[in-house]
Amino acid sequence: MKSTKTRHSNSSIWYPIIAFLIVFGTVLLLFGVYKVRQHINQQRLLENERKFNRENDPVYQQHQKFIKQVAEPAVAQYKQNQQVLPSVVIAQAILESDWGKSKLYQNAYNPFGIKGTYNGQSISYNTDEYIDNKRVTQVGQFRKYPDLQSAIEDHNQALYDKFLKKSGITDYKEEAELLQKNTYATDPKYAKKTN
Repeated sequence: MKSTKTRHSNSSIWYPIIAFLIVFGTVLLLFGVYKVRQHINQQRLLENERKFNRENDPVYQQHQKFIKQVAEPAVAQYKQNQQVLPSVVIAQAILESDWGKSKLYQNAYNPFGIKGTYNGQSISYNTDEYIDNKRVTQVGQFRKYPDLQSAIEDHNQALYDKFLKKSGITDYKEEAELLQKNTYATDPKYAKKTN
């Protein structure tokens, strides 16, 4: 009889310990869930704040507007002929026209800095060229377009004929490297900047 009482008293010692561990584990779990939710909510608030600031930033809005202006005809051209990736067209337009702020773009709808004439129309501007890896400013004759659509169509054809020489490229890095290799621009870092 004595041994039964001892076993009973030993097992009764464990009940409070097990109950404490269950309660403590539940409290830890609830606290962990609370901290995770708090972190998620904090991240959402920060992202919403960043989004609000971006959307109300005039520079951000101007950049988005310019991308959209270039993207629509660039995508249409690519669907039609699969020659120049729209992402490369957009990147070149951003790079060459400083987000559409260059005088060449504003006065001649030429966001790419394409030299020469278009239907007999041209305009002269200073341009930076790299000669023997040295930056030199020269006066250049640039194509003057009636609108952005014409510029993008002409740009696509010029790139395909002279610099890419193949259609169906799906890798923007490959296109940028071909432009660099085939001297679309004299800047030795042109592919890197475009990417």
